[in-house]
Amino acid sequence: MKRVFRGALAVAVAAIFCATTFSSCTNDEEYDFAFELPGQIVTRLNETVVIPFTARNITSVSVMSKPAGWTVEDVDLVNWTITVKSPESYSDADNDVVENGNLILTGYTAAGTTTKATSYLSLSNREVDLTEEYSNSYVITQPDTRYTIDVTHKGESSQTISPANVAVLWQSAKDLVNFSSFDAASGTFTFFISHKDTDDDNDDATVSKVPDGNAVIAAYDADDNILWSWHVWVTESDPTSNAVATSAGVFMDRNLGAYRNSDGSTNTDEIFESYGLYYQWGRKDPFIRPVDYKFSNNADKTVFSATNTVKRFAYVDAEKDADAGTVEYAVAHPMSFVLGSKDNRYDWLWSTHDDNLWSDDVKSVYDPCPRGWRVPAGKTFTAFDIDPIEDEAQLADIRGMYGWHIVDSAKGAKLFMPGAGRRSFENGVLTNMNDYGYEHVPMPWIGYYWTCGTGTSDPATAESMFFDLNTTRAVNNRYEAAKEMYRANGMQVRCVRDDR
Repeated sequence: MKRVFRGALAVAVAAIFCATTFSSCTNDEEYDFAFELPGQIVTRLNETVVIPFTARNITSVSVMSKPAGWTVEDVDLVNWTITVKSPESYSDADNDVVENGNLILTGYTAAGTTTKATSYLSLSNREVDLTEEYSNSYVITQPDTRYTIDVTHKGESSQTISPANVAVLWQSAKDLVNFSSFDAASGTFTFFISHKDTDDDNDDATVSKVPDGNAVIAAYDADDNILWSWHVWVTESDPTSNAVATSAGVFMDRNLGAYRNSDGSTNTDEIFESYGLYYQWGRKDPFIRPVDYKFSNNADKTVFSATNTVKRFAYVDAEKDADAGTVEYAVAHPMSFVLGSKDNRYDWLWSTHDDNLWSDDVKSVYDPCPRGWRVPAGKTFTAFDIDPIEDEAQLADIRGMYGWHIVDSAKGAKLFMPGAGRRSFENGVLTNMNDYGYEHVPMPWIGYYWTCGTGTSDPATAESMFFDLNTTRAVNNRYEAAKEMYRANGMQVRCVRDDR
């Protein structure tokens, strides 16, 4: 089977060619030489692929190197393509064949110099079909794998859509989600997650792991309006298999969208990787974490489009634009943080409150947790309190954890909850600092975690677990299991197993 990659991906870069021959180009010193499809070419065993490249003011091309076991069958200097055949077989024990590697071409310019073009070839030995597990969020843990998801269902409901197109809306790192394709006939979206090379715990060997990251996939109608979107959560260890059983339910070991749980570590990289994504109450779509563990300048971490250009989240005022304060707007604008409406008690909805967007009784269509998990029910965190050992400890002994362990009073089970703060209902700014006189700088010690519970004293609010580690006196530490917060706040979610 031959696979032609030209035009197969939305990320393909248009080739720029001279009109007839290279001698007709206006400037012999300018040239282009690059593969049109950035990143990796993913193929299966014993498959022939045709890969296009751009060549301007290039007089000839040769193959400088290729992965062992792969065959270059043709270099076409008329259509500017290279035809490559993948290995017939592969095993870890076969040193004559490599699974992944660089294809490097040398281009000879009209000016007599040379340049290089590189593409990464990869065998797709692993595929995961998640189409029967449709949800608003997917946990991805396996590297060098093609994943297929259903893009016709809204969440886990029977409500369906018929997209005209589906594409990556944003991703937290360049080339996190690669080689995506939409099949309208089956209503599926397929994408490839690569790997990262890292040293093992003893620095004895290099191992390949899944790259950490988050992305959102969006479905569009024929007019490019977003119909629905799905969260892709890429993390090297499975948060579901490492879940923690408590008297209040079985919890994931990390926040929704986090890469791991620092579990009280003072390593700043691990702390940062423990911060999850932020959600407005009742919305399914995530908002990005801070630029670093200490919330420098309250800046957002940069996110990227499918073509690796920088994208920005918007902060929209429902008070000034009534259309923005609707569920329909929120669904159609997953990158818009809707600021609270003052006239509606700082709900992101403009003129009403909808207690059914998230629900204690059933998992709603807008629940952001993966299949089998849900946002905790109201009052869930009344089963916990701050670990008394940490509550009474000296600040110097615990301040570097940037969070607290909470303890299940009935079973003694512990959950570490990072102090990842919130996005303000007023302006979307990241807020998690207290400033109680700590001698150096304010520190992020505050945690906010949504539940499905709705406010009782104020119908515009919803219930959250809240803590604040005081940086001067432990006696002033605070823990509230059901603190009522304005629904336009963006806060963390710790998913609990859906046993209802």
